[in-house]
Amino acid sequence: LQDREGQIQIYVRKDAVGEENYEIFKKADLGDFLGVEGEVMRTDMGELSIKATHITHLSKALRPLPEKFHGLTDVETIYRKRYLDLISNRESFERFVTRSKIISEIRRYLDQKGFLEVETPVLHNEAGGAAARPFITHHNAQNIDMVLRIAT
Repeated sequence: LQDREGQIQIYVRKDAVGEENYEIFKKADLGDFLGVEGEVMRTDMGELSIKATHITHLSKALRPLPEKFHGLTDVETIYRKRYLDLISNRESFERFVTRSKIISEIRRYLDQKGFLEVETPVLHNEAGGAAARPFITHHNAQNIDMVLRIAT
């Protein structure tokens, strides 16, 4: 079982959770969301675990997650499907948490100093700011052509 804080093992016994809950547990796939109630304990091997008394199936993973041992290895997939990388790679997740905290702290500091945050759009109606040839795309919802910002 894994959440934002880390991982913990679930210790499940059919006689403790009942037949119906045991079947829910047995049918769960990697990536499914489960609710687990029980007592925190250590196994004979010293592994921190939850001795389950009740299991609830909260949500089904509709697509399979990457194989646990190797994780994502294709760099293209890592960048295009960032959510898979964050789920399967703890190091990537922690890097994103750290980045978020740094950005929040910078914003808090600058806000305390009286600075005003101004967002600048990435897509514009007209090209400008440099002599480069602009990248043109079509905004379907507004039915207009737009250009990607050239200079930042």
